[in-house]
Amino acid sequence: MLAVAGAIAASPQALAAPLASQSQAAPAAGAGHAIAAHLDAAQRPTARAAERTYTVAPRDTLSAIAQRFYGHASDWPWLYRVNRATISDPNLINAGQVLTVPADPPASAVNGTSRPRHAKASSATTSGTSPSTGTAASPPRTGSKASSGGPGTVTCSAAAQGMVPENYATIVSFLTSHGYTGLAAAGIAGNIFQESEGNPESVGSGGGGLIGFTPLPAGYVTGNPSADLQTQLNAVLTYNQQWSQFIPALNAATSAVQAADIYMNDFERPGIPAASNREAAAQAVAAACNL
Repeated sequence: MLAVAGAIAASPQALAAPLASQSQAAPAAGAGHAIAAHLDAAQRPTARAAERTYTVAPRDTLSAIAQRFYGHASDWPWLYRVNRATISDPNLINAGQVLTVPADPPASAVNGTSRPRHAKASSATTSGTSPSTGTAASPPRTGSKASSGGPGTVTCSAAAQGMVPENYATIVSFLTSHGYTGLAAAGIAGNIFQESEGNPESVGSGGGGLIGFTPLPAGYVTGNPSADLQTQLNAVLTYNQQWSQFIPALNAATSAVQAADIYMNDFERPGIPAASNREAAAQAVAAACNL
């Protein structure tokens, strides 16, 4: 029997599905604060990450399992990431699958607050600065030929057809001029299409802007689309630096679809994946930009 992995907005019925852990050992001292308060103490997982597993039950979802172990359904991408060898599609998990459930979840499971999926970087890092400064953080450059997918200058001269986001030429040109390959830029643009259709003035569901920054920082949407586009593109660079370990894989993508999936799973990590939309938009951008 198949169990469909839910998004952040998973139905209450999905989150209330019966759950049964293989590990019933008592939690280590102090570990209880990382688990939802309503869980019975005997059901709380241990702190031994390497020893803890969970067998998927009928009607389970990744978001329900995240709720079970971490107290936050929105932490399902963490489970997906650590079980990539087992799960090929986060929207489709099988009853009977044995998943690894690490005891070192994201900060949201430790402090009891769910981290916004497009949170503004709280401070500068060695490879980037806060988007509020307006200074872009760039990944390392690895080449110069845009025609082969490497960083450089891309000319989007072909007729745009299909799910192409607004401002796609500016988005791709900006990203490739800051170290991303053409295909990586197309993958990012495909995700931008799903989040905002490329409109920097897009606002809704508590966030807004190109990648649905949540919460939306002040000064990102001001009513000046041209200026806001540049502000948000700089912010995208800084946002990406939070996941800089995945940039090499993104730049190594051999297709726009692969790049879209990498950006979705390792950077965007959306509550509603809608992967087919992101992939189709990335392909449309790649075609329009001769990639």
